Amino acid sequence: MQLKYYLHDNWKFSILNKEDIKKLPKGAIKYGQWLKASVPGTVHTDLLAEGLIPEPFYSDNENELQWVGQVDWAYKTTFDLPKDFAPGKQINLVFEGLDTVADIILNGEKIGFVNNMFLKHSYEITSLLKKKNNKLEINFASAENYAKVQEKLNGEVPVALRSERVHIRKAQYSFGWDWGPTFVTMGLWRSVYLQQVEENNIEDFTFETLSVTESKAVVRLKVGVKQPLKSDMKLKVNLSGTRTVYENEMKASTGAIDFISEFEIKNPELWYPNGSGKPYLYNIDLQLIKDKVVLDKISKKVGIRTIKLQLDENGKPTFRFIINGQPVFLKGSNWIPSDTFLPRISDEKYRTLLTAAKKANMNVVRVWGGGTYEKNIFYELCDELGLVVWQDFMFACAAYPENESFLSNVALEVAQNVLRIQYHPSIAIWCGNNENEWLWYQAFNTSYTKMPGYKIYHDLIPGILKKLDPNRPYWPSSPFSNEDDPNSELSGNRHQWDLWSRWVDHKKVKSDNSLFVTEFGFQAPANYETMLSVLPEDQRNPQSRIFEFHNKQIEGPERLIKFLYSHLPVRMELKDFIYLTQLSQALALKECVEYWQARFPKTNGSIIWQINDCWPVASWSLIDSELLPKLSYYLVKSAFSNPFSGFVEKGEEILAGVVNNSHEAFNGNCRIDVISLKTSKVTLSKNKKVLIDKLTNQPVFSVPNSDELKNGEELIVVTLEDRHNNIVHRNLYAGVEFKHLKLPESKLKIKEGREEVSISADKLTLFATLQSSGKIFEDNGLIILPGEKITVKYNAVDSKKKTNSPVTATSLNQYLK
Repeated sequence: MQLKYYLHDNWKFSILNKEDIKKLPKGAIKYGQWLKASVPGTVHTDLLAEGLIPEPFYSDNENELQWVGQVDWAYKTTFDLPKDFAPGKQINLVFEGLDTVADIILNGEKIGFVNNMFLKHSYEITSLLKKKNNKLEINFASAENYAKVQEKLNGEVPVALRSERVHIRKAQYSFGWDWGPTFVTMGLWRSVYLQQVEENNIEDFTFETLSVTESKAVVRLKVGVKQPLKSDMKLKVNLSGTRTVYENEMKASTGAIDFISEFEIKNPELWYPNGSGKPYLYNIDLQLIKDKVVLDKISKKVGIRTIKLQLDENGKPTFRFIINGQPVFLKGSNWIPSDTFLPRISDEKYRTLLTAAKKANMNVVRVWGGGTYEKNIFYELCDELGLVVWQDFMFACAAYPENESFLSNVALEVAQNVLRIQYHPSIAIWCGNNENEWLWYQAFNTSYTKMPGYKIYHDLIPGILKKLDPNRPYWPSSPFSNEDDPNSELSGNRHQWDLWSRWVDHKKVKSDNSLFVTEFGFQAPANYETMLSVLPEDQRNPQSRIFEFHNKQIEGPERLIKFLYSHLPVRMELKDFIYLTQLSQALALKECVEYWQARFPKTNGSIIWQINDCWPVASWSLIDSELLPKLSYYLVKSAFSNPFSGFVEKGEEILAGVVNNSHEAFNGNCRIDVISLKTSKVTLSKNKKVLIDKLTNQPVFSVPNSDELKNGEELIVVTLEDRHNNIVHRNLYAGVEFKHLKLPESKLKIKEGREEVSISADKLTLFATLQSSGKIFEDNGLIILPGEKITVKYNAVDSKKKTNSPVTATSLNQYLK
């Protein structure tokens, strides 16, 4: 059997070159001074741990820390040969990820040079090892300087943001983005270990579903090995759920480098996206055997499902995902790296964020092309939670070089990462890049076929996928279409950035005819306590220099004010400003996702930019960098309910109805209340039992569009309940902008329990938002009817934070008396 020995201990780091000392601030580090390092880790986090740099995210410290990425660094450790390693067997040194440009030296001999952080590197080192005191050195060159040198060699190409970034295979966001800081990191960002291997070992495997019927599934398994097989070798395969559904011993073909088998599974349990069914997973166990000795084995979870991308319907363009034969509206969020310093992202952080996505009724996450191919745990969690993955390759917002060495580097990166994650049932589509063709077309108004890098997405990547994963959909870019404009509404998918970024109000969404929206969003600051953690006391107002520094979009702060002013009252005290701009973001996203869902199957997906953050900032995220949901998270969660209620203005009537995009009928109750803001009394109330058929948009009530509604003197609230009278969805109609309403002064009563809070109001209360340090509430931004009590469950943020701080609530009523 293979043995692993992790080399995560006894690492030290130092400045590599004496001449670089002059680039450092006084007292930062001395040449020849070796300090403790963490692996996995980065130079920035190692310097922070040693107290040599201030907190990078605080204030504008980012500006003072650019020197870290502009000099070269050395890392070293020593290790003994593990006692349980058998003599005479091959030993490899394996790096799961090195960021980014480095020489690798073992016992004084250079064994490798790397320049791609997305690659795993393995070196056969058997003859170089000693029993004791092996010395391993990693000398990192500044990625920033290396990229600039490569740019001079390759020639400049059109790039958004810093032009040198495209000349190095490194996470592009680290050079700065419109939601993140600039920290050009270096370090051993993933695990490093010794691996003792047998005569042969399993290198990779792919698993794909070829077809599914009610009674059987046909799947294809391909298992690659390191060395050519011998006739006395075999592969044992076991596929099991609650019971074993397939078992076989496959004999080796002499000289072959893989085992390939197609087989049937009778009465299969299928993997479904969240909201469509159970994401059923099977255990697959693979053992490579020779003479009854297990040379290598792996155990993974796989799923059986079919995914097709439908691009044509009756001769007209569409963009629709068909999963297990059913059309599915994909609703979810884009995913960026969850910390600027990648090794700090724990498995628990992945679980918290992705579970939050599931709880918000999402069924898709898009891994954006300016970040990284995520860790295995990310895809394992998506499999488990039923979250479909739209997987970009790591190219974003630029033209890219096409020289031979760059292309060969990319080819290896693509093949390696496809083989690493291909077997995950959650991955629905591979996508070549983020916005490259669209930005080229916008800048030059010429065909994207002339764009440097075109052959990467239209030739190189699809050619590799044809060999490694031929049955999964591939799309060259996001956005992309069959028209001259890659971001056309007429075909393909779109990024809808007229809204917000081009100053267009969210109410204009009703003129949008997109077939599938892969990016759109509105900004809001991080939560109050998160923002306080990075704002000096004299900078705690929305127009301070540091508050604006923590918004990386050009004129982002101005947009916050513009869209807030358009719809809601404006208050400039920091706490009030954060509540109101978060509500502004929430209402904008709510309107957009409700509109696009109601258009299904004309529009077939809406993926919000973005679910997460990498630092404390005003951005498009639903959840801030401290894992605290913004108000938008809760309103999106409600809007992504299935079914959900909504309103349509039709002449002199207001129609209230239900949209059911699921494949099951909904049986429940629908109630409509018209409420006077002056008296806070219900002037009209109707209740009806409803049976809403699958894939249906059905009107339920009609209310006259009275002068009181038109003038904002009355509001409409529709409540959708299941058969057990549990609220499934609640929605609100106002005939005027919220800023023009005069809301009653409501008295809120809050009663705390051990794991839940009840809140009641004597008068109609809009967007009541519960707050308590250390608590995360399952629902928020509540619409509370007069005399109604609502119970909300909560969870502790983490075990270290107290959960006994009093629960308070803020509502829109406080600002519109």
